[in-house]
Amino acid sequence: MIRILLTLIFLGFSTNSYSDQNSPELDILFEDLYNVEDITQQNKIVSNIWSEWMKIDNPESQKIMDMVPYFFQTRNYDEAIEALSYVIELEPGFSEAYNKRATFYFMMGDFENSMKDIESTLALEPRHFGALDGMSRILISYKRYEQAFQVYEEMMNLMPNDVTLHMKMDRLNNLIFDDA
Repeated sequence: MIRILLTLIFLGFSTNSYSDQNSPELDILFEDLYNVEDITQQNKIVSNIWSEWMKIDNPESQKIMDMVPYFFQTRNYDEAIEALSYVIELEPGFSEAYNKRATFYFMMGDFENSMKDIESTLALEPRHFGALDGMSRILISYKRYEQAFQVYEEMMNLMPNDVTLHMKMDRLNNLIFDDA
């Protein structure tokens, strides 16, 4: 409890913190993502965006975020959710902690909690294409194809030249017309 209080006090005094969705680099990266046409360059930009989203100024939280690949590799989803819940407790404004926890919930088939975390992610970072993609996947699993298509359209506003996104939209269009 004391550690949490000290962390909150420290965060209250650190006002020039620019990590995660608050990074000033993100506006530039998203502008580049919108304009890029080369797939290799696009992949680099997307990777740089993910890198910015994964950064957090709290060293304890950063250690946990750095462990996320380990949790994926070992499929230790319960431990991942517990660790990310702790990060969220420490850093309730850190969108990527919610997004990663949403991913683990999704992998466990807990779409309800995944969607809640996706909504939290998007409330903090509306441009989060990973969260938007996760939301669309959940909507597709519920056969809510039109809503999923609308989410993909939102993603198109961020990355209009993304070939993979175009393919997902084409597949989804096929599902919509097959289901009609």
